[in-house]
Amino acid sequence: MKKIVFSFVCILMTQLASAQLYGKYWGANLNIYKSNLFNADDVRADSFQKYKMTPGVGGSIEYGYLYENGISYSFGLQFGTNNQSYVGNAIPGSKLTMEAKMKLSYLKIPFTVTIQHINDKKTKFLYSIGAFYSYNLAYSDLRTFSYSDGSSKPYEMSIKKEVLTANIVGDTAKATYDIKDRPYHRHGLGASAGIGFSRLLKEKVELITQLKGEFQITNAENTDENTLTPTGTTPGYPQADYVYGNYAKYMYAPGKNENRAATHPFTIGLTIGLRFYLFDFN
Repeated sequence: MKKIVFSFVCILMTQLASAQLYGKYWGANLNIYKSNLFNADDVRADSFQKYKMTPGVGGSIEYGYLYENGISYSFGLQFGTNNQSYVGNAIPGSKLTMEAKMKLSYLKIPFTVTIQHINDKKTKFLYSIGAFYSYNLAYSDLRTFSYSDGSSKPYEMSIKKEVLTANIVGDTAKATYDIKDRPYHRHGLGASAGIGFSRLLKEKVELITQLKGEFQITNAENTDENTLTPTGTTPGYPQADYVYGNYAKYMYAPGKNENRAATHPFTIGLTIGLRFYLFDFN
């Protein structure tokens, strides 16, 4: 795989070195996608907790260079979320059901190479590949446990920053805990790929539409064991001072955390953007 990537980069650099530069451009994009936090252990726990369809939306701006052979490259800033919703049974076979949503907000710095077919038509086929650095701005996690027969009120657990809060829905009483370590890593590296079409709208304005996917290669989740310290527990709430790393999302078991697979945020969806060229083509 490394040899293939290296060969492709060498060919691309050779093409750019021999090509005539048209000029610079800037662009803006809207991203509408299906979002996932993929983890192999979570997939194996499907009978307990199932992935639920989770939409996402984001946007980006870019600045790049176009060459006469149809190759262009750009740097940019991209903002959006990687979310994942879950649904299942809190205890297999019980009447206690669970709904949950994990949300990661990020800022990405992408580097993208786009290759367009060269012809005289206004509509052109194109594809793109790229790499990105991702910085996690914030995360949140909300779990709601409910009895399907309505015998008890729903129970919520939420995480924001490094604080876990537990409470009965509609009740002011709650328990709060400080989390020792951040559940998700700040930094990540990933790759992207897209395929689509461009359409020249005006002399210097081009519409670009792509089916695009992005995959974070590095592990986004802190899978080490984590400690909880009670900070504001209401009388009558159970005390907890230690929680083990998950071996599957929302499933705790001592000693299982070392085997937990990496969590890889990825998205696939539609990217619609406009390019504004800062030069004359003739």
